[in-house]
Order: sequence, then structure tokens, then C-alpha cells
Amino acid sequence: MAVSCVSGCAAIDAAKSGSVVRIRGRAMTRVAKIVFLGGKGNGDNVVTRVLRARSTSVDVSVPDKASSGRLRAVNTDGARSPASRAIVSVLRGDGRSAALDVRVIGRRVFYDAARPAQLDLLSQEARVVTVALVRVSDGAAVLNWPLALTPGIVTSVTWDGKVEGAAQPAGHYEFRVLDGMATVGAVAAQAPATLATAPFDLVDHKFPVRGKHTYGEGVAAFGAQRDGHTHEGQDVFASCGTPLVAARGGVVKLNQFQSAAGNYLVIDGDDTDVDYAYMHMRDPSPLEKGASVRTGDPIGFVGDTGDANGCHLHFELWSGPGWYTGGAPMDPLPLLKLWDTYS
Repeated sequence: MAVSCVSGCAAIDAAKSGSVVRIRGRAMTRVAKIVFLGGKGNGDNVVTRVLRARSTSVDVSVPDKASSGRLRAVNTDGARSPASRAIVSVLRGDGRSAALDVRVIGRRVFYDAARPAQLDLLSQEARVVTVALVRVSDGAAVLNWPLALTPGIVTSVTWDGKVEGAAQPAGHYEFRVLDGMATVGAVAAQAPATLATAPFDLVDHKFPVRGKHTYGEGVAAFGAQRDGHTHEGQDVFASCGTPLVAARGGVVKLNQFQSAAGNYLVIDGDDTDVDYAYMHMRDPSPLEKGASVRTGDPIGFVGDTGDANGCHLHFELWSGPGWYTGGAPMDPLPLLKLWDTYS
């Protein structure tokens, strides 16, 4: 479970009695109560009822006498979850309160992933600010959000790596919180006071094999001569059952079985002219043809189906117009090794 303060917050990462906190997890619709476990033992445990339940989160009001510590969810049928890994911070009395507190969620953000870049802001007084998104490499102001902040209420802005539907270059970005109202074009010219900054990196691909792995050489490398054909991809060896994710989001073009490729999936990469092919998967991918996929979404598991010698992912990259539709295979190894360094 993950915990964040929503309203009546003492700080961006801390609540107080009466604050509303949001607890995120799986299958939360049946959660009826939350137990604030506090310290060791049961003497300081405090129970509160859920204010609102959603599929992946519940909201609760922090009860009087609640202490900082882990949480436990209790379902309507009485079933109890293990103690959360996340710790909620509950401050006593006035606690600490900054005039303006900010937090960026995720120092590394994958383009078009399920979790976008997010900036949380908390002010202890009513004020107007502008959040500017700046590309650090050239100082370009990419977007801005004018915000009227309400005291004690966490306000968030998110960014998915696009501007007017167009993908932005990977690189180092930062949210800059500016005093008062500003426009994108005026950020550099008028230089309003910067109240806070929150940097993050935007990266455009995620390494597809999510476990211990090695790169194939010789006949397992791109361009190797095989019986009657040339090897058109790069083999990445890993244990069968190792999870696979989409290196780049996009649309599923093919989800089929073939005697040589085994269970395979082809994704047309979003905002690219590249197709991404994943072969020898243990099972047919649950993704249907035409389905939209985000960067880093699960697509299946490493296997050895088809004409495979050992458990591995056979990974292909094809230039436009696409996989066996006029495109050409490209050596994916340099990019795989690059993605492997940061993801």
C-alpha cells in the first residue's frame, strides 16, 4: 500500500488529526476500515472507517490519537491485510508546516507509461502560482499550469511526455513553481520569482526483460547466419517465467503462434515508425490485436515456445512501414544495452 495526504495536511508528506489521506493498493473496493498501527504492540492501534472506496484506493480521515506507523486494511468480511510497507507520518499539534511544500513523484519517468510525471504542491496559505515545465538542456519552457492553491489541500499536475499530442525528446526536465501568473513565453523573459524546483528525467523506452538476463552471442546475435535465413533479432536469455514488458507503448499489430517464433507479439511503437517484436513467449500474450499498450505494461513471460534453444526472448526492431510490411530489421542490441543501463 502507498499513502499520501490529500487535504488538511501538515506537510506534503505528513498528516495530522482530521487530515484526509489516500491509501493505494489492489482490490480496495471491499475495504471497510483502516487500522493505524502506530508503534510496536497493539496499545496505540486506532481504527477508522473508510470515507470512500475505489478499485485501487480508499480515503480515510486520520482519527484522534493516531500515531505515525504502518497501516492495515480490514475488509467488509473481516479479512485483514498484512501491515503495509508504507508508513504514514502523523504530526502532533501544529506540527511542521512550510509556506509552500512540493514533491515530484518519480525521478525517472517513462514516456507514455501508466505513471506520468507528477508534481504535488501544498501551501499553508491561499496563493496563486504557475508551474512551468522546463527542458533543462536548452532552457525551453514546454508547458505551464496556472494554479490557485487552497490552504492545506494537495494540488497535483501531471505530464505524460507529450505536448499537443506530440512526443517530447527524452532528457532532463524540471517543474518550476513560479510566484503569481505567468505564460510559457514569458517565463524566461520576465523571470518571475522561482519558489521551488523539482527535477526528473524523461526516458523513452524500458528494458523489456524484468529479471536476471544475459545477451546471446554468435548464432544468437543479430545478423547471424541460420539454416536458410539470417537471424533478424537479438536473443536475451533469462529463466522461463521472467516477466516481459513493452519496451515502448503503442498498438498491438499481431498476437499469434508460429512454428519457429512460438508465441509472439508485435507492437507498433507510439510516435515512432518502429515495430517491436517479442518471440518465444511462454504463453500467448493476453493483449488482443488492436489493443493499446503503455510503455512498461506487462505483455507476457519469457519462454521457449517454437523453435527455441533454451528460455529466452527473441527481440526484433523493424523500421517503417513495419514488420514484414515493407520495413527492415535493425540490430536492437545497442538500444537494448542502453535501456538496460537505466531501467
